[in-house]
Amino acid sequence: MFQQMQYFIAIVNNHSFTQAAVDCHISQSAISQQMKELESQLGVKLLNRKGRSFEVTEAGQYFYIHSQDILADVDQLIKKTIK
Repeated sequence: MFQQMQYFIAIVNNHSFTQAAVDCHISQSAISQQMKELESQLGVKLLNRKGRSFEVTEAGQYFYIHSQDILADVDQLIKKTIK
């Protein structure tokens, strides 16, 4: 799920699935599939897709904010562990 969180953050930050895929070094179809799987696992829509654009849902905003915190905590955990 950590990887999917990173993908989701990249999508929101870039306002684009395509640019997020480039930044994450995966295909656009792969990042789209990962988001579908993440939404399925969570049982909630994170993004409302509108053609080629999207809006972040209320649940998506919550997940976005807290995913950033969690990933920052994991990063600190790793850095302090390998010190």
